[in-house]
Amino acid sequence: MGSLTADSSALAGRREERKAQNRSKLLTAARRVFAEKGLGEATARDIVRETDLATGTFYNYFDDKEDAFRALLRELAEKAITAAREQRHRPGSTLEERVGGAYRSFFAIAVEDRELFQVFRRNASAIAMMPDEDLFEAGIQDLSEDLVDWALQGELPQGAIDLDYLAASMAGVGFQVATRLIERDPPDVDTAARFCTRLFMGGIDELAVGEASTPAAAVIP
Repeated sequence: MGSLTADSSALAGRREERKAQNRSKLLTAARRVFAEKGLGEATARDIVRETDLATGTFYNYFDDKEDAFRALLRELAEKAITAAREQRHRPGSTLEERVGGAYRSFFAIAVEDRELFQVFRRNASAIAMMPDEDLFEAGIQDLSEDLVDWALQGELPQGAIDLDYLAASMAGVGFQVATRLIERDPPDVDTAARFCTRLFMGGIDELAVGEASTPAAAVIP
């Protein structure tokens, strides 16, 4: 009986491993197809053609091409959000070092995984039409929570800056700079991170003066 149980477990393990491999193959192919064609022109058949799998295999893992597209976007968003958060939470570092580290980690991901970032970039308009997959907002909300903490700790002028606007602008600047960065040869991650960090740090005082009359309740929830 023990042998049969072990054989069954081994068989189930191999089956799950094969499923994971097939899904990975399809997502790797989807990166190429979506980066080259965009979501609108791409088809599930295009994706399967880039693999050694049978056509029907695609639907064992994804409902349709949009489902595969969402899986790719979640992969990039989760990777970027996690990396940036780790840098923003570095103990013993200054505000400028944490901001710079967050930008640097995001730009490094864009450069290292250029194909996946191209999917994100090329299909920005399609992503905007997916309110249930508001991946931009997830990153902005995560950043906004840290900005609130920094303001409460006295590292940002509390009550003087609209932190919601600040989070959105920091994320937007990072994304747009990244789209330029990956087109450069060679891409200079450190220079891009310094540029965005200085832009952020240099603007804090001006924002604090210009928005000193903003009600605190509208700034820090």
